[in-house]
Amino acid sequence: METVHYPVKGRKLETSVTEETLNLLLGRFKEWQQGPGVFGMLILHSCWSESRVLDRRYQGETVHQFIEWGAFFRRMYESNKDERYRVLVNSMAAHLLYLQDPSGGFIHCTAEFEPSFNTNGCPIHWFSPVIALLEYYAWPYADPVIKSLIPGAVERQWNWAQSFAWKRGNGRFHPLTHPGWCGVTNQDLTAVSALALTGKVLGIWDRYEQYGKPALDYMLSPANYYEKIGLFERGDGVNFAERTVYYTQILTPLKRIFSCTGDERIPGVIDNVASHLFDAAFVHEDGFTYLARGAITDPEDKSYVKGWEYHSIAFQGYPTLIAFMEDHLRKSPDPKKAVILESLKETVAGYIFADGNIPCSVFNPNGLFQVVVTLPNGGWLEMVQNILGDRIKNCHPVAAPCIHRTCGEFTYKQNGPMWALEKGGDRLYGGYSRFAGNMAHGPDEKPIWSDFSALEPCQVKETM
Repeated sequence: METVHYPVKGRKLETSVTEETLNLLLGRFKEWQQGPGVFGMLILHSCWSESRVLDRRYQGETVHQFIEWGAFFRRMYESNKDERYRVLVNSMAAHLLYLQDPSGGFIHCTAEFEPSFNTNGCPIHWFSPVIALLEYYAWPYADPVIKSLIPGAVERQWNWAQSFAWKRGNGRFHPLTHPGWCGVTNQDLTAVSALALTGKVLGIWDRYEQYGKPALDYMLSPANYYEKIGLFERGDGVNFAERTVYYTQILTPLKRIFSCTGDERIPGVIDNVASHLFDAAFVHEDGFTYLARGAITDPEDKSYVKGWEYHSIAFQGYPTLIAFMEDHLRKSPDPKKAVILESLKETVAGYIFADGNIPCSVFNPNGLFQVVVTLPNGGWLEMVQNILGDRIKNCHPVAAPCIHRTCGEFTYKQNGPMWALEKGGDRLYGGYSRFAGNMAHGPDEKPIWSDFSALEPCQVKETM
C-alpha cells in the first residue's frame, strides 16, 4: 500500500500533470457515467459548505456542468478524432435538450439543492444550459438534427426566463432597482454572456441590447465594480465583495461577452481584476501559497482592502484563476507576481490526488469537503489538457487504484464505481456511482447493487 500526505512538497505543475493524469480523469468519467450523455457526481458546494444533497440520497446530474464537460469532450474528439467522443458530445447535447421542461426552463438546474425535477433555481443555472447548447451549436462536428433543435430551445428558455426573472432580485434586495435578474454579479454576468452568445451564434442581438448590455453597464459601474481594488460587490448583501472563487464565474463570462461583442471596456476590467488576484495570495504555515477565501472591505471606502478571510477556501477554482493570472503576467511582466504565480501552481501540483483529481476545498473545518471529490470542475480539465497539448491524442481511460483519503475524522473511499464516506470509522454514506439513486445511509444499509467489500484492500492511503 502506498501512503501519500498532501500537499506534496517539491512538485512542479508542468511535470506533475502527465498523460496518466488525464487517463485517470477519463476513467473517473466512465465510472460516473449514468447514461449515454449523463454523468452523476457527489454534489458539494465547498464555498457554502453545503452537503445536504447527500442526505437526499442523490448522486446524479446537474446541468451547469455541461459547459465545462462539453468543452472537455469536444477537445478530446478534436485531438484524436475518436468517434466515441463525438457520439458522447452529441449525446450530452441531446440529453440537455431532453432536460428542458415544456415551460422552457430546465430541470436538474439547482446544483447543491438537487435532485430537482422543477425549474427552480437561479440565473447561473437557468442560463448555463443555453451557453452549453449554443457552444455545441457552433461546433463544426455537431449533429445537424440535434443542432436544428437548439434555436427553438433557446427561444423557449428566453420567453420562460423573462416572464418572471427580469429584476426579480434576491433574498435581500427585491425587486431590483437597476437592470439585472437576481442582482448577484456572478449570476447576472452568466445571463448577460448567454445573451451575447445568442447574438453571436444565432444572430439575435435585440435581447442583449435591451437587457444584457444595461445589466452589464450597471455591473461595470462604480456602484458595483471597485476599480482600485479589482473587486466586485456581490449584490445580495451590504459591503460584501464577491469571494475569490467566484471570479471564475465573473472573468469567464466577461471573456465570453468580449469575444461576442468586442466591448472595449472588458479587457481592461479582466486584466485589472486578474492583477488584484495576486493581492489575495498568502503563504500558509505549511509553506504553500494559497488565495484567500475573500476580501474584507470598508463600508464606505473601496480604495483598499481591510483584510482577508483565510478559512474554508474553495480550491477547485484555482486552475481557472491561475489561467487569468498567467494572461495578466504575459501582458504585464512582474517578477514578484511571477514568484507568487509559480508558488500557486506548485500548490495545485502538491494536491493532485492519485485519481487525477484536486480537492474541492482546503482549510475547511468540515473535513468532508477536503476528501470528497468525484468529477472535476473549476478549470482543472482545461488546465490538464493545456499542459499536455498534443499528448492528449495518446490518452485513454484507465481505472484509478482503490483510494482511502482521510482528513480528520472523515475518510473517503472509492474503487471503481463503489464509494463510501466514513466519519470516525463509521460509514455515513456510500453507493454505486453508475446509478443516481443508489446511495446507502448509515453503517448497516446496503447499496442496491454491489457491496462495500469492493473498497478493500486499500491501494493508496491519502492524508490531507
